[in-house]
Order: sequence, then structure tokens, then C-alpha cells
Amino acid sequence: MPSSMEIFRRKVIDLAQARGEDPETPVVIRPLGVVEAIGDPAPWHDYPLLKGKEKLIEAEFRGGRGQAFTSFPAGWRGTLGEILALDLAGDRNRALFVAAANALGRSLGLVDDTIHCHDAGPGRCAKAMAEEMARRLPPDGQVCLVGYQPGFVHALAERLGPERVLVLDLDPEQIGKTEAGVAILDGKTKLDHAAAVCAFCLATGSTLVNDTLDDTAAAFSARGKPVAFFGTTIAFAAVLLGLERLCFEGE
Repeated sequence: MPSSMEIFRRKVIDLAQARGEDPETPVVIRPLGVVEAIGDPAPWHDYPLLKGKEKLIEAEFRGGRGQAFTSFPAGWRGTLGEILALDLAGDRNRALFVAAANALGRSLGLVDDTIHCHDAGPGRCAKAMAEEMARRLPPDGQVCLVGYQPGFVHALAERLGPERVLVLDLDPEQIGKTEAGVAILDGKTKLDHAAAVCAFCLATGSTLVNDTLDDTAAAFSARGKPVAFFGTTIAFAAVLLGLERLCFEGE
């Protein structure tokens, strides 16, 4: 069975062909500096982006801009045809493709909010996300946050109580730590446990880039539990794949 990434690529290619996009149209992708990417999201200074664990890359295609988070940032210049034919076996190339696809979707007017929020935006988004989870969770139900995001952890713990929040992450430096009374668990070994005990999965859109989206979605969907993805990385993929995306402050 093809992966979500493979299906996404096929849909992007078919769309570009159906819209008559010139395969020779240039695509330019570059890594962003911290201030350019997110500004100053005080008081949360331990975002992976601010600590250098991840970078935002930004693609420009015919006036449309699209971004993707990645731990393997790289610049790239080429054509639409070349980016659509890129080998997607590694995180670096998947991020390049996703950023370019987001820029293509934005240029076609098919997707909004492909640019990460800045300054106070992440804090506002965290509060809005906590309210959304409070509205959608059953009484005493737990939410699983896939992908450590400190603003979300604090907002969810404050709104729901830390006992109703479970966090999974893949960064060895984060696993085992406690944030706002919530333990950060190993996303590889604790996924099934999280899917068994949590009523809702709120997953970073970066799972599309690091190739964990399908496993995450399958673990929760197999138990009849909803999954929503947050952020701008998964913006166009959510549209083409019919995935729920929550992004309250994207630009």
C-alpha cells in the first residue's frame, strides 16, 4: 500500500498537469533564520526551532510561498518538474518537496496559512488549541500531543490539567523530561500505549516529513479515535489527502 507521502506526491503531480503548469517554472527553496521564521514567541524560548533542533525552509513558486519544518534543512534551486521528480527516500528531500508543494498550492489559491505565525502568534494558537481540545474531548478524556511543542503543552496542561495530556516525541534530549507537569514519552515505544489511553490525537504536521504520519494515524484510527494535524508543514497535504488540520494563526 502506498504511503501518504507517495499518494500526496501523485496528487500534486496530477494537479500540476491538470492545471497546465509549466514544468520549467523555477522553484527556489531556502532555510530561514530563527527571527525570520518565528520572531520572538516569548515566553516559550525552548521551541525546537529556537534551539536549532529544527529549521523552517521556505519555497517560492510563482509568487506563492510555502514552508516545511525539518531537521535536515537545505537550500535548493531548480524547476517544478525537477522538484516533483525528487527522490523522497530521506527527510531532507521530503521537506523540500513538501515546502514546494505548499508553495504550489498557495499559488493556485487552493490552500491558505502556509507560513508559520510570528511573535505572539504561537501563544495565541496554543490557547486556541487548548480551547478546541476542551470542547472536543469527552469528560476526563486525554489528548495525545505527538511532537513536543512547549506552548501547546503548557496551554493544554493549564486548560485540561496535566493528567489529561500525554506527549510523545522522538528527540532523545526531550524524552524523559517533564514540562508543565506532563512527562514527555518516547514516540517510538509509547505510541500504542498513547493510542489505547487517549481519546484524541493532536499530531504535528512534521510527521509527513519524518515519515511517521501513517504509523501515528493508523494507531489511533484503528481504535476509532480522531486524529488532527497542526501547523503549516502539512497545509496542502491535508487538503489533498482529506486530513483534518488545525492552524489558528498561520499566515
